Amino acid sequence: MIGTVELYAQHPFSQAYESYLRGELTASEAIDIQIDALTHNHSHDGTEFAKCITPLFILMHQESGNIDEAVLRKMNSVASATNSSSNEYVSPSGKFRIHYETTGVDQVPLADANTNSIPDYIEEVANAADSSYRHEVITLGFTDPISDGDTYDIFVEDLSNFGAYGLANNTTSGQFPCNDLNSGTCIYIENDFAGYPPNTDPDGDALGAVRVTMAHEFKHAIQYAQSNWQGESDNWLEMDATLMEEVVYDNVNDYYNYIEGFSTDLFARATSSLIPGSYEDITWALYFHEKFGPTFWTEVWDFIEANNALTFLSAVEQALQDRNESYSGIVLESYMWHFASGPQFSGTNFGFDERMVYPGPNLSATYLEPLPALTNEFSLNRTSSRYYSIEPIESLDGFVALNFSASSQDIQFGLIGYEDSGNIITRKITDPTPDQLTSIDTDWQWSGLDRVGLVVTNTSISNQGSFRFQVFERIPSATEPEIEFINTRVAFNSTFRLYAPSAQNITIEVYDILGRHVQTVFNGPVDSGFRDFNFNTSSLASGIYLYRLISDSGTQAFTFPVIK
Repeated sequence: MIGTVELYAQHPFSQAYESYLRGELTASEAIDIQIDALTHNHSHDGTEFAKCITPLFILMHQESGNIDEAVLRKMNSVASATNSSSNEYVSPSGKFRIHYETTGVDQVPLADANTNSIPDYIEEVANAADSSYRHEVITLGFTDPISDGDTYDIFVEDLSNFGAYGLANNTTSGQFPCNDLNSGTCIYIENDFAGYPPNTDPDGDALGAVRVTMAHEFKHAIQYAQSNWQGESDNWLEMDATLMEEVVYDNVNDYYNYIEGFSTDLFARATSSLIPGSYEDITWALYFHEKFGPTFWTEVWDFIEANNALTFLSAVEQALQDRNESYSGIVLESYMWHFASGPQFSGTNFGFDERMVYPGPNLSATYLEPLPALTNEFSLNRTSSRYYSIEPIESLDGFVALNFSASSQDIQFGLIGYEDSGNIITRKITDPTPDQLTSIDTDWQWSGLDRVGLVVTNTSISNQGSFRFQVFERIPSATEPEIEFINTRVAFNSTFRLYAPSAQNITIEVYDILGRHVQTVFNGPVDSGFRDFNFNTSSLASGIYLYRLISDSGTQAFTFPVIK
């Protein structure tokens, strides 16, 4: 359960589509499985829902010349919905024409509270279509898929035998045809939503399902207008359309049913690659919406519309560059948000707005601090994460520190500190030097923490990586500042790391082995905690040098090497 909403299993229909996108099935194989999953060869038992079956028609559209004749015959043998409904209703905006039946298998609920001869259900479908148009096109600025002067067709028919909420299609023949293609596509939606998964709409599950289905399918219509359902970006259409459910109808939350238990959900199966994104990855898209505002995805899709050859994640990276943000650092933070979710792992000040009702992270391991050295190496798929929890023993009173190494700069580390107050503090370690052991100190005291979450993310779009880490306790002097030399292996630079137990004035000076003054690295006030100082060694010969630390507590002197 998520909150009060039951989780539903992944339908074989969506499993087949995701397997096709991962290259595990051909288009014909995927379509064949999808047809069986939707018809007599798959028993719809009330716990599995295909949700949106638009992917079937996208595959038919994209692979029209590569589908086996036997599969085409099977598709044509499926009982076809019709578009010759007896009744029509134009939405209040005049943008949508709703086609429906009041008798027969496709009959809609006949309640008519305002006695205007239009079933309330149809008025709700029309209102949901108008609301989706206003929010997605007018407010967010997505491309308008409705041609000037045209009225977009929506067909209300019984889709329950397929376990489907709805679909968008782009043909005038075959299964679920459109009347015309002036606007490129048309939409089909379930006729009553009886027995479908629950949601949190205060007006009831059926009306909630109507609303989010319209938001979802209308976004598919926009996608078609922007990409013609072509290119790599189409691998992400379901994630994108599911996001619109939450954006347009925040109080419905039907998507709670689909964010856990799928093949790549970011809570339970973060170690699987995010690529390609589907229903369960809506929260990855929602992170960007909540972090950067409502027009972030409008900009991404504008990039794709301008260049259909652009990959989806490349468009995301361009939108981040426009905001002077690091792609890898943002991908890491998106997984940190997923870690900081659920009743056990949520804090008061970090992560998703609705994080408390999300699933918590599926941990790769839980460790008691201090940790032994981890000598084994862990692999990590492209664009995926591993989650760890480090919990201090009762007597631990030092500071959190981390040793790590990674095979690639694509491997990023995120620390999430859970303070006793419920507040969350974070630290990101990005762009490591490959295959170099790196030490990171923090000013986080174990005595004030319940636990530390560790998120290890491979931000690469294409390459698998590996890593190792050790989190440990570091206890500096209680009264004196302490300094250490860190060889960063950056050409002509070295780093001094200072720990100051209190705010004070300090001086760091460097001398050669003969006692000659070389440079004053720093002279001034510092706050308590850790701080790094860079020292340019380009003019120095290889050898042993001295640094002198002058503080309120006295003077300390130590040696360090310069190696070229």
